Amino acid sequence: MSSKSNNDINADKITYLLGLLGRNRTEKELNSNIADSDYEDIEDSKMSTLESMLTRPPISEGTYISDTTVAQDDVSEVIQEIYEDVVQTGIAAGFETESHMQYARRSLFNALPWYYRSLDANHGWMLYWLVNFKQLLPTESGNAEPIAEEISMLVTEKINSVIIDEGLGGIAGGKHQIGHAASTYASVLALILVEDYETLNKIRPNLYIWIMRSLKNGPDSGDKYGSFSMHPHGESDTRSTYCVLVIASLLNILTDELREGTAEWISRCQTFEGGFAGVPSTEAHGGYTFCALASYFFLLGKPQNEENGELKAQISKYIDIDGLLHWTVMRQYQLEGGLSGRTNKLVDACYSFWIGGVFPLLEMVLEEESLFDREALRIYILNCCQDSRGGLRDKPGKSPDFYHSNYTALGLCVAENTYSINKEKKTGADNYAYKITSIPISGNVQFRAINPIFGLPLGYAEKCKEHFIRLDCK
Repeated sequence: MSSKSNNDINADKITYLLGLLGRNRTEKELNSNIADSDYEDIEDSKMSTLESMLTRPPISEGTYISDTTVAQDDVSEVIQEIYEDVVQTGIAAGFETESHMQYARRSLFNALPWYYRSLDANHGWMLYWLVNFKQLLPTESGNAEPIAEEISMLVTEKINSVIIDEGLGGIAGGKHQIGHAASTYASVLALILVEDYETLNKIRPNLYIWIMRSLKNGPDSGDKYGSFSMHPHGESDTRSTYCVLVIASLLNILTDELREGTAEWISRCQTFEGGFAGVPSTEAHGGYTFCALASYFFLLGKPQNEENGELKAQISKYIDIDGLLHWTVMRQYQLEGGLSGRTNKLVDACYSFWIGGVFPLLEMVLEEESLFDREALRIYILNCCQDSRGGLRDKPGKSPDFYHSNYTALGLCVAENTYSINKEKKTGADNYAYKITSIPISGNVQFRAINPIFGLPLGYAEKCKEHFIRLDCK
């Protein structure tokens, strides 16, 4: 007997799956006591997306075998089983809001397990991840749940305890640590979430001095000129540069002197693949690419009354947009629907934002509505990345953590909204970062829109910026 061809096998698989798509739910499933909030009947359009994910072959498939390709096959097999079960039952996972809310509250106020000691230099980060995650969670009203006074006090007291020399040394990640650009960035975002502008105003003049004296790489720094260091004598890369630009912009201390040479330095970090590396001549990476592209939204506004052209025309002077778009779309995998951070790497839910967040930026630059499969990403997150105890995880088989909970939730906010630039709104030299508007995608929208430049719910960065603009005008 002759064996079936690959085409015959694929045809049989499609027929089988199409049969499942028309299958009615069993009486047992209909009478199940599983809460509606935990599972949702999958709509025809979503089922069509899932069918395509399961049956359509990848754009390209290599034959080289490595540890990564073996791990990729293992992950794909697990995810395929999850998706086939969804198709068979006709029931997909909903978002388990209450368990995630409890996870955030529990993590903020309970003593952490011993293995969190490795994050002792990341207090500001943990506060940002958890408070932001909590504020992103959907509510019945559609508005964020008000931040409790006890959370505001926790954030303010913790961060004030690690401010170095009233800001002249930045903000540290923990006791007995040095000030650090990334820790300062995360701490500033946490303070903005609880609207503690008093602390921010107290330290912002000294933060500017710290940035210019200790972090800015000037003309005498060789090939680092235009970038910023994480700390004195520390590494300089697209992450540290983005962190400094965010801090300076939000606190309204982003001067021409501070921005000098930065756009040109970032352009040198774009690689032959199209993505951006941390420093010139290294590998493109999702996090570095987000930081690089987002940084241009602080650098290409219209200073005073000078007309510099539209965003696309301005940014095209520095980067290869087509190359960046090609590299970015190749980060979404056909079967999983999730995103990877580099070529030949596995999907990881944190890239739902680090790569997923690049898409709305490109969509705003190119004035396109959607450049990736938002529903496929949503399917991956909801069905593969939720932990029953609360919190979000990298992929099936992994444990939830604060980092993945925040950035995966941000990815859902990207997937459930489209973003554009408000061309009428003007706020200054960094105006593009504050001209973001959003439209929810029709359907079962649960998540709030965000400002993808900052990774904050839409409105927080804008309110902070307006506060300090008004303060400086007095």
